[in-house]
Order: sequence, then structure tokens, then C-alpha cells
Amino acid sequence: MIDLSGLDERFARLAEEYGQRRAAAYAEAVRWEWYDDDAFDLRPLYYERSLWRPGRRLAERPPVSRDHVQIGFDADDRLVVLLEYSGFLDGTLYYETFRTHLTGIVEEARFHVADGKPIYLHEYRFEAGRIGQALIAAVAGGGYETYDYDGDRVTRVAVHHAARRRGAPLRPEPWTVIGAAYDGEGLSRLEISAPGGPAQVKYERPPAGFTVESAWRTVREELLTQIPRSVRALAVDEPAYCVALVYEDPLDPADVLVNVGLERDRVRLAGDSDPEDVWSPADMAHETPVDVRAVAGTARLLAQELTLSRSDRGGELLCEVARSLGAVDWSAILPITEDFVVYAVDLEMADLDRNMRAVTEGRDAPFPGP
Repeated sequence: MIDLSGLDERFARLAEEYGQRRAAAYAEAVRWEWYDDDAFDLRPLYYERSLWRPGRRLAERPPVSRDHVQIGFDADDRLVVLLEYSGFLDGTLYYETFRTHLTGIVEEARFHVADGKPIYLHEYRFEAGRIGQALIAAVAGGGYETYDYDGDRVTRVAVHHAARRRGAPLRPEPWTVIGAAYDGEGLSRLEISAPGGPAQVKYERPPAGFTVESAWRTVREELLTQIPRSVRALAVDEPAYCVALVYEDPLDPADVLVNVGLERDRVRLAGDSDPEDVWSPADMAHETPVDVRAVAGTARLLAQELTLSRSDRGGELLCEVARSLGAVDWSAILPITEDFVVYAVDLEMADLDRNMRAVTEGRDAPFPGP
């Protein structure tokens, strides 16, 4: 086990060093570039294991309504400053990260801009120009990673983690192991496993001929078959005004729960101050999963590729399913109201208006009510 006590002691002093680290990092920066997201993380396979791509360089600053970063590079073309701007906060700078390049070690410190409070301190250890360990101390805990190589390729990442407990030192324990496989074309597969648990595929290069469009057609047909079956199995015996296709992550359109809203609940909720409450899945009487095991492999690759491309198509695809299901004779499955509707909705209902317009276009009553 790697001893984190020294790093944690430095983390405890980090707030006092904010001004000094900031001034030193800005002084080192000789070139600044805009990126659409975080880039140049030093941990091997960091983006691949997160199913995320590194940020891409932009020709100019994007609209302030979008999240973006600005990166400062030193004379050796190394990242020394990373500034994160919030689209939600109209382009406000809210996080600063500074890197200090030492002999065989790179330190990375991240701070809140508003008050200079530290978020984490990372220490990356290199041997012969190759990273061997990454040590982490942060507000909520810490840990470290070690890396095994085959030539220049990282084949195994061992992650250790420790939650912070008042008055106790950080004592990391095994958390996950990431195994990487390669072929002549590069990375072909990533598997992640927890202690004592089975390996789960995190990334797999799609087979030749795979396209998002063909995968979606396969998943769509299965959803159109399985969603009515799932609702029928609920054996609802009183009028329903809606079926909601509930998703948490729009990048995984096959990961859906189905909720059924009953008319008696809509009447009760109609008196609430927020008229959108009638569309909240949390207030609906019935919930059921959808069995897509028959197309699980295709669904996983679809979610993977949508995630890697940062596509917002997942929500649109579920709206397409909801619209197609609107043509189903639901009266043969459960009692329904005259204005019954099938729609897709995220858990926080952030996309409710857009999704409802997508499935009620052309209806006499676009937003059914009691």
C-alpha cells in the first residue's frame, strides 16, 4: 500500500498556497487555447475508462451559454493552467487547475475560483518518461493508481480508494482493476472489475460494419415490442392518462423504466401549484423495467458510441419510440383516458417541454389535462 500521509499533509496546506500556485502557473503560460472540455489528463486510459473523449481545441471562445475550458501551455508545450467556465453561469470562471512540472513528478492542484478553496491535489510519478503511479488527496478522500505495461501500452490499472474520516489517515483499499486488450488497430477492449466481482465490459471496439443507425433500428424494434408487454404485465385495472418512458442518461436509450400515470392521481395532482407535477414519474402509481436482454450487446454498443460522440440523439430516439407507441391500440392493454399519451422524460424533467412537443404535435390538446 502506498503511504498518502505526505500528500495529504500538503493537501491540508493547499488553501494557503492558492495565490502562489496561481501566480507561478500563469507566469509559466506562454500560449492559451480554448477547448470544448477537459483535455490532457495524465492518467492512462482515463478518457477511455470514462467513455469520454478529451476536449477538442476550438478556434475561438464558444458562446458563454456552453461549458468550455481555456488551457495555458508553457514553453515546452505542457499544460500548466486549465480554466473551467460554466455555461449554466453564463460563462463564469468557476474552477482553476494548476500543474507544476518537477523532475520525475507532476503536481496538479484544483481550486474553487470563488474562494480559493482546494478540491484536490494529485501527484503523478514518472520513471524513464513513463507514468507509474498517480496519488490523490481530495476533500472527500483519496487514493492512488498503479499501472502495468506491455511495451509502451498500459494493460492494467489498479485503483485504490479511501473515504475521508475525521481524525483518521487515508488508508486506501483495492477499488477497481481495469484491464486493457489491444490488437493491431489499437485498443480493442476495456474490462473493469471490483474486488471479488466479475469483470464488466466498459469499452469494446464495434465490429466491422457497425453503425449507430443500424444498432438503433435493432434496439428500437425491441423496445416497441417489450414496452407494451411490460405495461400489460402490470395488470392495471383503472384508467391511465399516460405511459412515461423514463431515462436517466439520454446517451443510453435502451436503459428505460416505464411508468404508468393513473387518472385518479392526475386529478389529485391537478391542484398542485406546479402543473408539471402530473408528468413527474415519481408521482405515478406504477413502474416497471423493460426487458431488452435479447439485444443487450447491441444496446451496450449503441450507448457506448453515443457517449463517445457526445451525441444528444438518445433523447430524440426515445421520443421517436414514444411517438410510434402512440399509434398502438393501448385500450387492448389497459384502460385509458381519451387524451392518453405516451412520452419520454428524463428523471429531472429538464427535457419535458421538448419531448412533449415531439410526441403531441398535431394533437388537438398538446398537453393533456384533467
